[in-house]
Amino acid sequence: MQNKFSQEKVLSIMESLGGIQPAAAPDFFYTRLKGRMQREEKPKTTFILRPAFITAALSVFLIVNIISLLNIRKAPQEPVSFQNSKPATIESFTAAYNINNGSVYE
Repeated sequence: MQNKFSQEKVLSIMESLGGIQPAAAPDFFYTRLKGRMQREEKPKTTFILRPAFITAALSVFLIVNIISLLNIRKAPQEPVSFQNSKPATIESFTAAYNINNGSVYE
C-alpha cells in the first residue's frame, strides 16, 4: 500500500518537473551590476585593522611572552612547604596566600 502511494507521488512530481526551463537574467544585467560595483566606495580600513599594525602588535606580544618565560626560568625556586598536620581551613588558606585574615563577622 505504501509502496503504491510513494510510486504515485514520485510520478506526479516527475510530471510537474517536465516544463522547467533555466532562469535567464534580464538584458544588460551584468553590465549594470559591474557599473554599480565600480561606483560604490570601498570601505576604508582603520589603522588598527591594517595588516602591518596587526603584525607589529603580534610581534611585540610574542617578544614580551618570550622575555617573561625566560625570566620565570631564571627566578630562584622557593621550596614549597606543606603542613599536613592541620586540617585545611579558611584561616590556613588565607595565611598561605597572604589574604586578609580578618573575619567578616568580627
